[in-house]
Amino acid sequence: MLKNLATATLEHVAGETVQILGGAGYIRGCRAERIFRETKVLSIGGGASEVLADLAARQLGL
Repeated sequence: MLKNLATATLEHVAGETVQILGGAGYIRGCRAERIFRETKVLSIGGGASEVLADLAARQLGL
């Protein structure tokens, strides 16, 4: 559950950062652009969020 929350928060913050920077947030080599791209890799790395949420629900008996 913590991984799902943390990656969702990271995706939100990275998306907002790119929005604030505007076009500069999409320029290759910009730190915000790299973080924005890598957020998807981080969220998929341990398993899709739907799968992890289902696993957590089963472990909690829900």
